[in-house]
Amino acid sequence: MGQGFSVSPSRVVFSGNAGETVSQSITFSNNSPTTLSFINRIQDWDRDSLGNKSYYDGGTKPQSNAKWVSLSSNSVEIKPGETKQVIVSLNIPADAKTLTNSMIFFTQVKQQQAEQVKGTSIGINILMEVGVQVYYAPKGLSTGEFEFLAFDDHGIVEQGGVKMRTLALKIHNKSAINKDATLRFELTNKETGEEIKLAPQIIAMLPDAVQWAMMKLPVNLKGKFLAVGLLDSGSTYDLKVAEKEITYNP
Repeated sequence: MGQGFSVSPSRVVFSGNAGETVSQSITFSNNSPTTLSFINRIQDWDRDSLGNKSYYDGGTKPQSNAKWVSLSSNSVEIKPGETKQVIVSLNIPADAKTLTNSMIFFTQVKQQQAEQVKGTSIGINILMEVGVQVYYAPKGLSTGEFEFLAFDDHGIVEQGGVKMRTLALKIHNKSAINKDATLRFELTNKETGEEIKLAPQIIAMLPDAVQWAMMKLPVNLKGKFLAVGLLDSGSTYDLKVAEKEITYNP
């Protein structure tokens, strides 16, 4: 985060029994030379089929826990060199049985004296914003695994004026919890043995979600290739492997 500022953790996972109130802390550290001020709000969110987040008013999505969340302060001011904590509490309803989520946004503001019109008013300039994901995970939820549903050639697409080939892996999170994994792609020319390795992608998926991961390739590829997708979700899960043979004729 710029200006020598950090908020941690970026994800808070609560676990507890129905009817309990549980709490965790979020830590703000300011190593910048100026005092930083933040206000907060809580929103719902989800991901689309490409993994992009969308945000909604708090308490409007079926999987929301926004109305269960409260903070020890609605604003926080951190002086240079100072560290502060905000306590996040979750009041777990009696009927809570599935994974729920929300997002706490901390928005930096700079208060400036505005023109006096029938008294003093305050103008607010937004400088930066950070989000902390909040999950409630009931005990005993299925940890499941990922599975590959498809490995498709999406042909040539144009992005920012640049043409490229696209391969796409369709992934399903079979669990009842939020899951992360690292996805690596490898492409091997079956005639020459040349390998093309692409930067790994971090996959984060909500329970029972289906998501496409895209592999961007040079448009001038020619020959027979073996494409391999490797999905690593940690030492407690099996490495998932998907393969696809494809012939490119520019």
